[in-house]
Amino acid sequence: MAGRFLSRFSRSFEYLPLVVTLISALFLAFLWGAAAVKWKIFPHSLIAKAEAGFDALSKLEDDSLPHHTIRSEIEADGVDPVTSYGPAPEDTLVLMTGGFDYRRDLCPDFGCIAMVMERDGTVLHTWEYDPAKLFTADMLKGHAGERGPDKTYVQGVDLAPNGDLVVTFQGTNMFPYQVGVARFGWDGTLKWVKADMSHHWPTVTSNGEILTPIAHIERNGEKVAGTRQNLNCKSGAVYQEGVQMLDPDGTEHARYWMDNSLRKSDKQGLAFAVRDDCDPYHVNGVDEVNAAMAARVPEVSVGDLIVSLRSSSSLVVVDKEEGTVKDVMLGPMVAQHSPRVLPDGDIILFDNMGGSDTRKGTRILVLDPATQAARRVFPVDMDGPGGDLDSLEEGSVRPSPDGHYALIAETLNGRIIEADLRTGKAVWIYTSISDIAPALKDRGQKPDGPVYALMQTQGADYITREDYRRFSGE
Repeated sequence: MAGRFLSRFSRSFEYLPLVVTLISALFLAFLWGAAAVKWKIFPHSLIAKAEAGFDALSKLEDDSLPHHTIRSEIEADGVDPVTSYGPAPEDTLVLMTGGFDYRRDLCPDFGCIAMVMERDGTVLHTWEYDPAKLFTADMLKGHAGERGPDKTYVQGVDLAPNGDLVVTFQGTNMFPYQVGVARFGWDGTLKWVKADMSHHWPTVTSNGEILTPIAHIERNGEKVAGTRQNLNCKSGAVYQEGVQMLDPDGTEHARYWMDNSLRKSDKQGLAFAVRDDCDPYHVNGVDEVNAAMAARVPEVSVGDLIVSLRSSSSLVVVDKEEGTVKDVMLGPMVAQHSPRVLPDGDIILFDNMGGSDTRKGTRILVLDPATQAARRVFPVDMDGPGGDLDSLEEGSVRPSPDGHYALIAETLNGRIIEADLRTGKAVWIYTSISDIAPALKDRGQKPDGPVYALMQTQGADYITREDYRRFSGE
């Protein structure tokens, strides 16, 4: 008995060197992995590139459907249904952002870039243009991936004082995604186009100046806003973003990069907060300070710029002449979009993720720029129309000329909600539905009859009836 026990015991030790070697190798691998993460030695760069590659692959969009298609083959009785819930401002129409392949029943060749419409759904005016004549292959040579005119899409629009339409474009399945800006006449003629990496929504001021978020790619950047803090961007390509100002003819007369503005203003902390991000600023909206706001906020002047930084969930006031940051507002909003200064000097914005007091977390906030106190103006009735407002990304809000109403673009769910800001209730809801059968035929498919699809809503704004008559020559 004792002999058999000793024999088994001795045989068990035969594998001890192998076990020790294996454990030692695993331990050394663990130490090397920890060192690779901490000091970024081999194989850190390979792992980071592989991870970035997988992330890029996961973001590729299905190009068998038109851009911004949310769901196709839905049950619908027709295009763009609308529902009214209360009185809306009678002296205004709606400027609806569209896109290539939107409403080809009205814009049969390429789709409606934008439309002017009544609230009963009647479309009064459209813009249409061939995307192949906008951005040539040579203009997109600085982009990688599936670059080409067919990969560009309409992101935002704004009307100039003379009725011209200013449009920003972005790209899908190409890097970087920021593409450029163009200006069209009221009659749809192209006046100019720039592949300058403008993005998100343009703003045209009352004197015709054009403001757009702008971007460039910084490769192998090492430090955060000039500090000693390392910048941890896995892909090695950082979106550096800012704001540019264009004359009506498209000539650039000023451009401010947020990285430089924060350094000049000693406000590097905004960049440090997102030091592990390849998109540390993500400028997604710009507006001008009006007289009412300037009167309430010390050192802020009429014409200064309100700039939205999604990555740090903040708004900054940028000196229009110097590019320095005069004021920072943050706290209540999370990953917000598209701030607009109201007639009384308050700021309205689309708060994507800050609404823990709403069912879905998305809300419309009004911010007091002097105290930075915020109040939720929509939704207030979670069970009422629009109470399920929800857009994790994108989204915009545009106030009426008197500041009493707002058009809210719930981009990812394809709705435009008009709200009375005094009551917090929806008065009108538009759902973006297009027949995409013509677009499917262009892609070699053979649809049998209409194919209704729910489409993203990139934005909506007000146009007064008086301006519409003036632009139309009535």
